[in-house]
Amino acid sequence: MITANYCRHFTVAFLLALVCVPQSLCAQTIEQDTLGTQLLNEVRKCFNDNDEGAFYIAAEKYRDYHLKENKLPEYYSGWTFEVLYDVNHNHFYRALRKTTLMQNDMRKRKAEDEYYQVTHLRGIIYSLRGNMELAHQYFERALEEVDHSQPAKLSSIYMDLANIDMDTKPADAMKHLECAISIIKAKSGTYEYSDAIGFKTIVAFAMRDWKTVNQAYQEYMKLKETLGNNFSTTYYQYVMICKKTADRQYEEAIQLTNLLTNSTDQYKFQTEIYELAGDVHKAFEAQKRYMAVKDSVDNVIMSEELIGSANDLAQMESEQNACEERNQRTMWTMLAIFPVACLVPFAMCQYNKRKFTKKLQQQNQELKIARDKAKESERMKINFIKNMSHEIRTPLNIISGFAQVISDPDTELGQEERTEIASRITNSAQSIVNIINEILDISGKESIHYIDKNDTISCNDLAKQVLKNFQVGEQENDLHFVSSLKDSFKIKTNAQETEKILHHLMHNACKFTSHGDITLSCSLDDMEENMVCFSVTDTGKGIKDGEEEKIFEHFYKVDAYKEGVGLGLPLARRIARQMGGDVILDTTYQEGSRFILRLPKA
Repeated sequence: MITANYCRHFTVAFLLALVCVPQSLCAQTIEQDTLGTQLLNEVRKCFNDNDEGAFYIAAEKYRDYHLKENKLPEYYSGWTFEVLYDVNHNHFYRALRKTTLMQNDMRKRKAEDEYYQVTHLRGIIYSLRGNMELAHQYFERALEEVDHSQPAKLSSIYMDLANIDMDTKPADAMKHLECAISIIKAKSGTYEYSDAIGFKTIVAFAMRDWKTVNQAYQEYMKLKETLGNNFSTTYYQYVMICKKTADRQYEEAIQLTNLLTNSTDQYKFQTEIYELAGDVHKAFEAQKRYMAVKDSVDNVIMSEELIGSANDLAQMESEQNACEERNQRTMWTMLAIFPVACLVPFAMCQYNKRKFTKKLQQQNQELKIARDKAKESERMKINFIKNMSHEIRTPLNIISGFAQVISDPDTELGQEERTEIASRITNSAQSIVNIINEILDISGKESIHYIDKNDTISCNDLAKQVLKNFQVGEQENDLHFVSSLKDSFKIKTNAQETEKILHHLMHNACKFTSHGDITLSCSLDDMEENMVCFSVTDTGKGIKDGEEEKIFEHFYKVDAYKEGVGLGLPLARRIARQMGGDVILDTTYQEGSRFILRLPKA
């Protein structure tokens, strides 16, 4: 079974229900506070619009009004609206920072009864970012902090716990949901009760408990007939999809998924329905579309977090500059006062000034170096996370998905289909192994400065062996070997590491040359007589101007859509330099790319 993760959309949908239409919860407040109700309605109206400025103004007015009225629960609800709005627009970094400001404000005003709100919101943020373990910890802590005499607060936390446990621990999710339902029943929250029954249908679907799906569906439709305007339609479309699937009306269920506005949910439901229908190929295609949409959303989130980090860095630099200015003013004040006050120690003042200035310049230089290192570290971290998140998650999803398909006794597969699935699983596993090997290689080579050169090798024989390895299998390029060296010509080096470098260069050439020629050649270096050159020349897409040295940086990729994490060329250059040589790009060659490995003869 290919597990579907609906956590993100259902959490947002439930929160929208709480924010936009909590009639039963707010009835008394509406009757008693007309102005407060007007401000709340304005917040709700702006919540669903894309006018960010208008929403923040409405939320600020709502907070200021209730703070003036000394209504702290409503005041912090204004903060909550902003955090949920940021989450709903993928501004997770901004939302998390606001919870910190909110917590500091609570401590300042000694609002201990409201601490649970920050804990609850952090659980929501981490659940939507995919960190379910940390989200679970925050929700459990929120249950400890919340006032148990207020059922609405308790039920929302239990609903969130059910949400994050739905895919991995559906039985636990159902227990949390039953707790929420019992609480809602006790307080007669008809709107929230219909929401909870709709969600129960979805959890039962995740459990493949078709009996419970049918029972929950019957109760949900009965509530629809009896509640009227107090009935929540938040999960209506999802309930209908679950019912159609439970009745094995798969085509109708697929048609209903096409009506979902959230493409992530659409493709995940389609994956599960096609799997239940036994259509493995369509299930696989739906899974691929889901991964593409999810990667797109994750990239938007990562970009927003990167911008937030950059803004924090800019603020730190601004504070640093202000500190430097204060130091400069202090220095000039000292220089102006001491000579006037006392001419005798003038020479000492000059000496102190030079010493202080030198120390200040040194500190500034150290700060700049530290800042540059921090920026570089941040850039490498972002590139690493981005590359690894795509390059490892994709084959892992393929392995997980197909492993569950072939292990499902109800799935009927032909021998040809099983062979194709086994091949995909094997290739995906090998991709992960190759990535890990590259990371281990680069980390290992960073910790040493010299490689033993105790092997005597024939340049031509080694190059022919490398070329032979790439001629095995499906190869759409013409591979050639050219050498101006005699077969008896030998050098003293490290054979294993030299072969590894040539393998990286040949792999890159094959990867970026769709159809063409790739030539591996050996020759003496024209510039230095004690050096020998191995070159790999292709007729592929080539290297753009300005990227000649960037391609040797860790995690840099010329084409983000090609496989790999951007470590091959940096690793090849690192190894070559540790053996007294180098790997360079021949910028005079314009028909594709030519990389040259230069090594000493001995």
